[in-house]
Amino acid sequence: MQQMAERHHAAALLCLALAACGQLPAQAPVQPDSAEGFGREVPAHWITLREPEANELVVVVNNNGFWGGHAGLMLRTRLSDPAGSYHHRRARLSGWPGPSLADYVKFQTEDGLQIETYRFTLAPADAAAVLSHLPEADAAAPLYCATAVLNAIAGIGPFAGLTAVGWITPAALAQRLRPLVDAAAGTCEQIDASPCPAP
Repeated sequence: MQQMAERHHAAALLCLALAACGQLPAQAPVQPDSAEGFGREVPAHWITLREPEANELVVVVNNNGFWGGHAGLMLRTRLSDPAGSYHHRRARLSGWPGPSLADYVKFQTEDGLQIETYRFTLAPADAAAVLSHLPEADAAAPLYCATAVLNAIAGIGPFAGLTAVGWITPAALAQRLRPLVDAAAGTCEQIDASPCPAP
């Protein structure tokens, strides 16, 4: 009986590895010739999100798939992509100007169009506190992208009600952020800057 339970546990971990934060370095992205939005990035003009303002924190949740595909955050011009491949893959492109919110979201669309951006304006001291957590978040192990994002913001400013966790999926992270948006502490936008649909 215990062996069966161990096999089920191992199978569940394998599924998680394939689904959540499983972004591994691969070939440079291909520009799409269709509007599928899966396996290819969508055209840049599909992404109409504005870049973060001075003390605005944006949590990006790739919510494609059952557990979600990935999570990262951007504060000012600082992008944290825990356990992700964005920096590695983009750095291989000639003339890449560096990270931006629009480009990061565009990168996530390889998995599909269910990308949500949760935007919150922080007090300067709260922004500094989050920035101080980002080096640790950047070093997250595979499958710990959402955990690193949540733990970087937990207990700070509008996230005072969130507590650090040992592990969480990108989809579950989105579920924890949504009540903060609903309480008017922030906004949730899709890739075209339209409001996220009601859960």
